[in-house]
Amino acid sequence: MASGQALIAKLDRLIELFNARGMDLPDGLFDRKTQFVLNGAPFETLLGQPPTDPLVLMLTRGPAGYRFMSKALQHAVPDVKLERGVLSDAGTGAAAGGQVWLSGHFRGTGEPINTVVAIDLKLAAAGWVEVAEARVDAGSLDKLREARLRS
Repeated sequence: MASGQALIAKLDRLIELFNARGMDLPDGLFDRKTQFVLNGAPFETLLGQPPTDPLVLMLTRGPAGYRFMSKALQHAVPDVKLERGVLSDAGTGAAAGGQVWLSGHFRGTGEPINTVVAIDLKLAAAGWVEVAEARVDAGSLDKLREARLRS
C-alpha cells in the first residue's frame, strides 16, 4: 500500500510532468484498469461509443486514458498549468481527496481560465489509483470543450 507521503510525491511528480508537457507517469500511480471520471461520468461513456467496447476501454483507462485526457486539455488550454492543493486522508491508504488549480488561456480566444478542480482518488489494495474522479464547474467544462474543438 502506498503511504500518504508516497502518494503525494507521485501526484506532485505527475503535475510536474504535466506542466512540462511530458507524457511519462510516475511508476505505480496508475494501473491499466484505472478509471477516470469527470463530473460523475466515467470517461469511457463520454466518447459516443459503447463504453464496453475494448478499444474504448483501451483508450480511456490507465496510462492511455490519462494521456488521452491530458492531450485534450493541453490542446484546449495551450499554456495550462496545474497546482496541487492540500490532500485529505492521503495517509489512510483507502482514498485521497483535494483540489487542483487549473490556469491558463483558452485556445482561440485567449480568455483566461483559473478554476478549482476537486479530485478524489480511490486506491486499490496494491496502492495504485483505481478510480480518479475530477469535478469542475459546468461553465469551465463547457468552455474547455469549446476550446478543444478549435484548431
